[in-house]
Amino acid sequence: METLDRIKLIYSFNDKDASNLIQLNDLMKTNSDEFISNVYSFISNFDDFSKFLPNEEIRNRHQEKLRQWFAGLFSGTYNNEYLRKLKRIGEVHADIKLPSHYVSATMNYIRNYILGIILKNFPGSSKRDEFSSSVNKIIDINLDIIISSYINEGKFYIANTKFETKIIKFSSKFSYILDLALVISLIIATIMVFLLFIFEIYDFAFKGGAFESTIIDILGAMLIVWAIRELLEEEVKKLQGHKFALSAFIGLAMAALLRKILIFSLVPKKSIEVAILGFLVLVLGIVYWLMNKNEKN
Repeated sequence: METLDRIKLIYSFNDKDASNLIQLNDLMKTNSDEFISNVYSFISNFDDFSKFLPNEEIRNRHQEKLRQWFAGLFSGTYNNEYLRKLKRIGEVHADIKLPSHYVSATMNYIRNYILGIILKNFPGSSKRDEFSSSVNKIIDINLDIIISSYINEGKFYIANTKFETKIIKFSSKFSYILDLALVISLIIATIMVFLLFIFEIYDFAFKGGAFESTIIDILGAMLIVWAIRELLEEEVKKLQGHKFALSAFIGLAMAALLRKILIFSLVPKKSIEVAILGFLVLVLGIVYWLMNKNEKN
């Protein structure tokens, strides 16, 4: 959990750097139109340019946001609100699945563009190196925070007090321990289902169990194993930093209901229960399909 003060400390960004950027504010404002034009000329070479910026309305809106971000670089105000805005930019880019190397390449172009302006306007000045150093720091900080959304959307947290920070850190660690416990529980559950599978075969082979009911029980156990495997895979992904897919739980519920239907199908008097369970499976199937379709979109 990082705060902006911690990030600035890592990059050795201090009040002098903020002052240097403020001194560049007026100069950069006069170049803002050229900045937008040049950046768009650069990003238009990307293969997916028309995919992410498909029409004039979206491009105009994006240009205005880009202009605001450019002005913010030289505002001199780099607080938690500034961090929130950068984090939101990263989240939007991650949500639309914009490749992270596009962001890095564009940020590198912007860095060189700004340094070019400094070199042009302060060719022999002792301020040139100071300005360039401060620009490099603020660009690196921006890139760090924006790209963090691609790696782990929860990496940066804006805490108001140290006590709040400690609570959040403890909660994060406790949540991680619970995830590990859940993974272990799922492994144990899988082993137990496999034992059930073996017992069903043993009961049929040595105790004369009914063939039809044994097959149904085995198929039911296989369904549960499949569902647990899906759930276990999603939990492992979550531990690796990915989002958890709720559809895995729905898949497990569907498997449990299907197992019940298979068992009840052997009992003639359970036709009403089978119909009710079948309806529930249908509803869950529709929800499962809609969730997977939404994730793909």
